[in-house]
Amino acid sequence: MRTFSLGALTLAFMAGAVTASAQDREGRWEFTLGTFYQLGIGVDAEEGGALDTDDELGLAIGGGYNFSDQLALTFGMQWARVGYDALALDENGGEIGISGSYDAWTTSANLVYYLNDDQLTPYVGAGVGWTWVDTNVPSGPPITWCWWDPWWGFICSTSYPTKTTDAFSYQASLGLRYTFDSDTTFLRLGYTSQWMDFDKASSTPRFDVIGLDIGFIF
Repeated sequence: MRTFSLGALTLAFMAGAVTASAQDREGRWEFTLGTFYQLGIGVDAEEGGALDTDDELGLAIGGGYNFSDQLALTFGMQWARVGYDALALDENGGEIGISGSYDAWTTSANLVYYLNDDQLTPYVGAGVGWTWVDTNVPSGPPITWCWWDPWWGFICSTSYPTKTTDAFSYQASLGLRYTFDSDTTFLRLGYTSQWMDFDKASSTPRFDVIGLDIGFIF
């Protein structure tokens, strides 16, 4: 339903957009900074556990190269700290409730096709990437190390190793891009569905993301 609503909104913007002057993107590089809103999802595990994530904000950085006015290759990285409630199983099959947050980093490369070369243009894209997740759940005994600080003297610090995992990911996106009159700055609003192939998940979960970027083209 959320996917349909955003798609309908995008189509409405497209229908109402006034054709502006053509933009010369061919042969130019671009750099983007942005934020995104990841919608919550429920994930079931093969052994019977489950995970429900919260809606969360994240940060994104990226770049790209425009092969032509309508075809580009983009690449980037996203980070978010995502709250969750999980149901885990102990060695006897008993259920254990866990709440916390995990850190997720996703890198990706995408082919993007702009439907026109106007100042305001809708686009579609698809790509692949890799996702790393730090669950922030301790996986071993604490590790303590000490050092001498010239200002504070002898200092010790303790940290815990945590459980991490990673997965191949792939995605599809659609959205709108508006280039300002200077032809060097643009805004991009997009909706992306990301599928992540986690080994322990009973299926391939899909994470839906709404992103807003400011970009610079040179």
